[in-house]
Amino acid sequence: MKKLLQYNIIKKSSRVGLLCNQTAWHISAKNYSFHSLIQKGILKKVFIPEHGLFGELQDQEKIDTTSVYNNITEKVEWISLYGRNESSLTATANQLAGIDTLIIDLQDTGSRYYTFITTIWLLLKSITIHHLDIKVIVLDKPNPAGRHAEGTRMPKEYASFIGLKGLPHRHGLTIGELCRYFKNKLEADWELIIDPIRKKDFIFIPPSPNIPSEKICSIYSGQCLWEGTNISEGRGTTLPFEMIGAPFLQWVFRDDWNNTKHPAYNKNVYTRPTKFIPVFHKYTNDVCSGLHLMIHNKSEYHSLSHSIQLLKYIKENTPSFEWKDGKYEAFNEKKAIELVTGDKLILDYFENKNSWKEVKAKLEDEEAAWIKEASPFLIYKSSLQQLKIK
Repeated sequence: MKKLLQYNIIKKSSRVGLLCNQTAWHISAKNYSFHSLIQKGILKKVFIPEHGLFGELQDQEKIDTTSVYNNITEKVEWISLYGRNESSLTATANQLAGIDTLIIDLQDTGSRYYTFITTIWLLLKSITIHHLDIKVIVLDKPNPAGRHAEGTRMPKEYASFIGLKGLPHRHGLTIGELCRYFKNKLEADWELIIDPIRKKDFIFIPPSPNIPSEKICSIYSGQCLWEGTNISEGRGTTLPFEMIGAPFLQWVFRDDWNNTKHPAYNKNVYTRPTKFIPVFHKYTNDVCSGLHLMIHNKSEYHSLSHSIQLLKYIKENTPSFEWKDGKYEAFNEKKAIELVTGDKLILDYFENKNSWKEVKAKLEDEEAAWIKEASPFLIYKSSLQQLKIK
């Protein structure tokens, strides 16, 4: 925050709105950005995304009141962007009134399912459609999933709060670069400033309860698909998304998962049959049999393609397998597997209506198209990369 004020990116007379959570803690200041801005006397409003200001809430828990944060200070207005009404997913013109600067200080995971990027999009869209003269500053952090692109771009018919139209499963951009992409899409004229964090000042802070470590971001783009099934994605354990399982998957111990001829083999991970007991979410307090995926070569691991093959294999060998039924996301009637997959060709592959060769070809084409589309918005030296698919 000292750097921002020193170079007059933020004036001492600014009226600041801040979109942040616990990942807005900075080594250089030894403090949260909201504390630093409060001390400067320029912070007016704090916008809070899913999971709460400190990542204290589980997925899809609505933030209906922000009074719990009043003990930090009552000098600012705390505004939830994840309430029970669809209109609460973004800021209204009234909520944006009174600020001339919006600072975005969040840690992304690199996958489109992660709702922070949708929250940012909706907030920037609100600024644009209401023709507000608000400068946008992004305190940019590295993408923990790296520069690799995975998957297909989200079509309109499957788009939702957990899948923004046009984004692939794994996008490879930083939040700052995404904001450049969003500004172009919105044809907006507000000023955008991206302030990259220095490498020595960066520390990965878990952005939500089920992303407890940076390494999970390299597997999340594929393993999130299990949310659309009746198989646990490992929530309620210390290894969410790395482990999957269910009480009816005892048969996994019979397979030689690391045999190169196994249908779900991938040379970039070790697959370990295991048992675990979730303490919340699916199968709370039940013994689950399942698999632990241990990445040993993340620079070449295409998580999405592996998880698609793994899911299909387990579906075909598990009589009790089912797609997660009922409403999954608020304000959307589609099934969970439709929303997280977001692609009819892949959905049809799960039902044996086409071949892996067709899916592989589409993944490769879409990833190349996304890299071409997104590359003009990069601000760092490293380029977007396309991984080899088995």
